[in-house]
Amino acid sequence: MTAQRPARGLTVVTFSGTRQPNVTVSKDFLTWEALGDQLGRAHCVWAGPSLDLWRGSLHVVRRPRRPGARSLAWVAGAARTGTRLARAAARRGEVVVLNGAEPWGWLAAWLVSRRVRLPWLMDVHGDYLGLPAASLGRWRRAVLRRGVVASARRSTARRVVARSIADALERHGISSVLIPSRLLPVWEQPLPRARPPLADPSAPRLLAVGRLHPSKGYDLLLAAVAELVTTLPGLRLRIVGDGPLRGALAERAHRLGLGDHVAFPGERDVAGVREEMAGADIFVISSRDEGMPRTLMEAAASGLPVIATSVGGIPAATEGWESVTLVDPEPAAIAAGVRRVVGAPHSAGQLAAVRQRALATYGFETNIATLATLFRSVAGAPPDPG
Repeated sequence: MTAQRPARGLTVVTFSGTRQPNVTVSKDFLTWEALGDQLGRAHCVWAGPSLDLWRGSLHVVRRPRRPGARSLAWVAGAARTGTRLARAAARRGEVVVLNGAEPWGWLAAWLVSRRVRLPWLMDVHGDYLGLPAASLGRWRRAVLRRGVVASARRSTARRVVARSIADALERHGISSVLIPSRLLPVWEQPLPRARPPLADPSAPRLLAVGRLHPSKGYDLLLAAVAELVTTLPGLRLRIVGDGPLRGALAERAHRLGLGDHVAFPGERDVAGVREEMAGADIFVISSRDEGMPRTLMEAAASGLPVIATSVGGIPAATEGWESVTLVDPEPAAIAAGVRRVVGAPHSAGQLAAVRQRALATYGFETNIATLATLFRSVAGAPPDPG
C-alpha cells in the first residue's frame, strides 16, 4: 500500500496487552501498517514474543506479558516505552494521539495520557459488560466490569466493534463510536476449494478458530461433537488456535472419546487460516460472549455456512444472513444447529450472497479510512484532566 502521509504527520501510539502471535504478517500488523500510511506513523506497543521492528510507517515494540497480576510489569514497561515514543514524536512537531486496546492496553494508554497530557482512544473489542460468570468467574467478572466503566470514563473517546457493546456503555451514560472490525484484502479473493461445502453430508468437517479461552466455549463445542458423532461417525472437528486451555481441552476431548474426531493444530497465520477454511464444510462459533468476531466475517467471506451462538454483537451483525445459523450457547443447541445445516445445506447462491454482504460491510479500505478519520478527530480533542 502506498504511503499517504499528511503534511503534518499524526503519530498514533497504541497499546495492547493481548498476546500477539510470533508472526509479522498478521491482521494487526497489516491493519496498523495501513493506518500508519494514512495518518503518518504508528507505534505499536504490544504483548508477545520480544520484537522491535520498523516497517515503513509501522514500528512494533513487543515484550512478553505474564498472566494475572504479573501483567502489571508489562503495563509499567509499556507505559515507559509509550511515554518515550510520544514525547519524541511531539519534539518532531507531530500531532500525537494514544490508543488502548483491551484491559491492560487501556491501563497503559491512560498512564501515558496522564504523563504527557495527550488524548487517548479506548478500543473495545469484547462485550465485557455482558460477560457471563462462566467466562471468568463472578469475582473477576465484577472487577473487569468496574475496570471497563472506569477506563471508558477516563478516555477521550471510545470505539466499539458491535452494537451490543455500544448499548452496554450507553446504559452507563458513556457514548461511543461504532466501527466494526475489518476483513483483510486477502478475503476478497475466493478460496480455492477442492469441493463445495458438505459434498459428503455423512462426514461433515467442522472448523473453529480462536484463542483457547473459556469465553470461546470450546468445552461446549466438544460436548456437542460428542453428541453428534453418535449419528455422524465420520464427523471431524479442527480447533485452530492457542491459549491457556489447550491442554485442558485436549484432555477433555480424550475423556469424551473424541481422539479420532477432534484435532488441535495450533495457531495459524492468515494464509494458514484460509487453508483451514478451504478444507472445512461448516464454521462454528461456540462463544459464551463476543463483540463481533472477525472469524465470523472471514468465514462468511469464504462462502462457508456458519453456526454461531446468539451472543453479544453477533445477532445484530448477521441479521438477514441466510447462511448463518444462530443457536444458544449450549451443547445441545450447537449440535442441533449442525444437524440442521447438514440436513438442509445452504445453496451456492445463498453462500455467495452472504459473502458479498460481508465484503461490502467489512471491506478493509473503507474501514481503515473510517478509523483514520476517528483518530484525527480524537487528536484534536483535549486530554482527560483526571
